[in-house]
Amino acid sequence: MDNEFPHEVSILQLIPGEDDGFGGTGKATWDIYETIEAFVDTPSSREIYNAMQRQNPLDRFMYYAYRKDVLQTMRVKHDGDLYEIASKPEDQGGQNEVMRIALKLVNP
Repeated sequence: MDNEFPHEVSILQLIPGEDDGFGGTGKATWDIYETIEAFVDTPSSREIYNAMQRQNPLDRFMYYAYRKDVLQTMRVKHDGDLYEIASKPEDQGGQNEVMRIALKLVNP
């Protein structure tokens, strides 16, 4: 198997609750924005330690094909786990080929 992105992940976006007609809104929900192929990797001990020192803990890195529509406000679901995006998406190598984001586990 020579697939650069062997994992299937769902990108989730927060859908605001609808107006309830009484001056309030219903509960917001997370809904699938898109399901994509990615590579979800475990950071090294040094990367985890450095992130903790910056008070920005992380549990995983996710690499995916270059695109600009994945935002920090979204979440990622992979293998039954839910992650919040803990970093700004960054273009690896500046070649518009592969993006990387840090993920923080939401539900243990």
